[in-house]
Amino acid sequence: MLTQKELDAAVRKMIANLDEVNLYFIQKIAAQIKKIGEMNPTSIHRYAIMLEMGADIADISGKLQAATRLTQQQMAVVYNAALQDNFTDPRFKAALAAHPLPREENQRLVQYTRNIAAQTSGALQNLSNTTAISVPYQQAIDKAILSVSTGMTDYKSAMRQTIKDIGWAGMQVQYASGYHRRLDTAARQNIIDGACQIAQHSADEIGKALGYDAVELSAHLNSAPDHEPVQGHVFLLAEYAKMQAGMACVDVDGHHFAGFKRPIGEWNCGHFAAPFSTEYSVRKYSDHQLAAWITSNHAGVTIGNKEGLTLYQCSQMMRKIETDTRRWKDVAIAARAAGDDDLRREAQQHINTLSARYNLIAKQSGLSQRRDRMAVDGFSAIKVSA
Repeated sequence: MLTQKELDAAVRKMIANLDEVNLYFIQKIAAQIKKIGEMNPTSIHRYAIMLEMGADIADISGKLQAATRLTQQQMAVVYNAALQDNFTDPRFKAALAAHPLPREENQRLVQYTRNIAAQTSGALQNLSNTTAISVPYQQAIDKAILSVSTGMTDYKSAMRQTIKDIGWAGMQVQYASGYHRRLDTAARQNIIDGACQIAQHSADEIGKALGYDAVELSAHLNSAPDHEPVQGHVFLLAEYAKMQAGMACVDVDGHHFAGFKRPIGEWNCGHFAAPFSTEYSVRKYSDHQLAAWITSNHAGVTIGNKEGLTLYQCSQMMRKIETDTRRWKDVAIAARAAGDDDLRREAQQHINTLSARYNLIAKQSGLSQRRDRMAVDGFSAIKVSA
């Protein structure tokens, strides 16, 4: 199947379409705030500003729809690859060559992939339709007009928090419940969930067609604590069903495991259950290797005043820093568009602090840095005093 690295790269390419619109959204609002700040109470024409805002909103909405369509097209290619990769997986490629899936089964898998692609495309379209563009724009402009109309002497300071909020939040999906979430985050999770669903379903069907009686869970370094004990082990199908239901289970070698709440392959899990034959298949991971990974993960890392951190915890800290760095870069871009040099310096100081902590965590833990995950097109660093 697609490796996590390959899937991450494909998803980043798709989300870049939405990131480009997000950047445009931030810059448009910030530039309008700057323009209003250059006016005086007698020169403000609210109607003209509203017309300009309406044109901007229509422009941003159009770009978002175009980006969504492009993302949907790219997603269809990735989903087809997720299906096809199972047929070339070396763990059951030979068995499939000797016992090819019936034509009708292949057709069912293709149709299933199309259904998931259509379902995810619909979800992405719904996300773009429910992305709040006009409300945050309207609120920012109303505040800017009020600040100028009332003769605010320090306009930049008055608008600073608004500009910061726009950059930090970006385009937000607005759910019926009132909950908000960044569009890029919501879209990323939808795309990944669909790809994993297709890969797992096709693998399940291949296993059934070949008469395999078990599954082997994938394994990786620095696993989350709930799935770490079971990763890399082989489970008969009945025992795996217990696991997925949150019940205690036992692997084919007689190791017993307590139940856990989060199912394999769901809720942001990167594990995969590959078809396995207890008669013909050979385990990919030895107990010795899995035990060594657990020992490595729990060796204990000290970051500042925090001691005994696992490598998994360190990796999660790094992921958060990557996300926060991107958000502060968006704030810096908004500040530049608004002409607020003080806010831009504040954002840069946060970025520098996060970068230093990122370096420290990587050095203390030995984990690899992923600076590419912090990249934001349009951002340019500035020098600030230490």
